[in-house]
Amino acid sequence: MSSTVATTPGLYGLMAEFDTPDELVAATRKVTAAGYTKTDGFSPFPIHEMSDALNSMSARVAPIIFVGGLCGLLGGWGLEYWTQVIAYPLNIGGRPFNAWVSFIPPAFETTILVAAFSAVIGMLALNGFPHPYHPGSTRRGSSARARTSSFW
Repeated sequence: MSSTVATTPGLYGLMAEFDTPDELVAATRKVTAAGYTKTDGFSPFPIHEMSDALNSMSARVAPIIFVGGLCGLLGGWGLEYWTQVIAYPLNIGGRPFNAWVSFIPPAFETTILVAAFSAVIGMLALNGFPHPYHPGSTRRGSSARARTSSFW
C-alpha cells in the first residue's frame, strides 16, 4: 500500500503591490471594512494611517508590563523584608528592622527590571517570535522591494 504526500504548498494568502502609500491605505481600509482581520501592510517607511486602517490594538503589551512591574515591586520589597527582618536582622543606627524608607530604592530597581523583561518577553510572545519562516516571504522579490521601494 502506498501513500501520497502533497508536496505543493497550499494557498496561504493574497499579496498586492501598490505604487503609493495612499493606495495602500485605501486598500487596507476596504479589506478591513470587508471583515478581514489577519491583514498586514509593508512599506519602506512608517505610514501612520496604517495602524488606524488595520484596526490594530497597540495596548496589548501594557497590561503585561504593569503586572510585571507589580511583581517586581512586590518581589523586591519581599526580598528586602525577608533579608532585613527575618533572615539576618541587624541593628544599624537604632532603626527598626522594618525600615521601609530604605526598602524603596531596591524595590524601585526590581520594578523597572522585571517590567522591562516583561515588556520584551510579552512583545516577543504577542508577535509570535521567533518565527524564522513566513509563507508570504516566498514570493520572489517581495521582501526586498518592500524594504526599499514598494508598498505591500
